This record gives sequence, C-alpha cells and structure tokens, in this order.
Amino acid sequence: MRRRELIFRGDGEPEQIRLEGDGGSWLWTRGGETIAVSAARLPDGRMSLLLPDSRQLCGRALPVAPGEVEVVTAEGPRRVRLADALTDRLSRAATPGSDSTEQEVRALMPGRVVEVRVAEGERVEHGQVLVVLEAMKMQNEIRASAGGVIARCAVSAGQTVESRELMLLIGPGPEL
Repeated sequence: MRRRELIFRGDGEPEQIRLEGDGGSWLWTRGGETIAVSAARLPDGRMSLLLPDSRQLCGRALPVAPGEVEVVTAEGPRRVRLADALTDRLSRAATPGSDSTEQEVRALMPGRVVEVRVAEGERVEHGQVLVVLEAMKMQNEIRASAGGVIARCAVSAGQTVESRELMLLIGPGPEL
C-alpha cells in the first residue's frame, strides 16, 4: 500500500490531504472525512476518478511550479496549490539571512519533542537548531530557515506532536 500526504493551500488555512492505496483503489482523507475512490489511467493520459456517489471526474494534473499543479478538466484549467509537506515548507521558507518575514516552524511528521533549545524572546540565526524531534526512532534537528526572534514557543520537551502541528513562531528581529 502506498501513502502520500499533501498540503492544500486554498483560501483558508492550509489543509492536509492523505491518499492511501494501491492500483485502482484509494482512500482520500481531507478535513477528517475519508472517501473511497476508484482511479484509472485512460488511454489518452487523463485520470478517471469514480466517487462513492457515482460521480466521475476526469482530467490531468500537470506540475507548473514548486508547490503548484494545473488541473485540466472539461471545465478548463485551474491552478491548485498542492505539494508534499517538504516541498510546501521549502517553497514558503524565507531566504537565508532574511529577517523581515515571520515563519512558522511546524512538525513535518508525528513525533515526540526531545528538546527545545530556544525560548521566547531569544534571537536565533539561520541554521540554528531550534527543536529536537524524535520520529520513527530517529532524532531530527529542526533548524531555523531564517534569523529572527522567537515570538512563540508552542511545545515543550516530552510533548507529542502531530504532523503539521505548530511548534514555534519566529518573528522578525529588531533592527540592529
């Protein structure tokens, strides 16, 4: 069985979408609701999805930019912001050395916080270790993708976190 987790960025908050399945049978989970979908590749390269209510959707999904796909259906093309968690995080990260944007530090996978190496109000630099997260029996160092000041610390050592859960908020630092 294959499993894929994606981040959908629509008009509201980012949503996590999970696809699990193999061959033509898939489970689609979004917003806590799971539906079974039958999928088939058509001879012309389009995908056909058969939903439980007997609706059929046909179309193509073409990558157009990091974190964006163009979905082409009978209703015409539509750009959708949809990416795996890592691509989504990288596309939203501030450039190294840029202290002018706020950044959210979120868990990329479920795990246990082993250590929090920063405190609210502390200045951090690009690449500095912020949190050590244990997931799948490995310790992962979560580092700052830009410098700034810790505006909020939402986790503590020993706490378990879910995928995409907010751990830290880094705000722009004071002008030096």
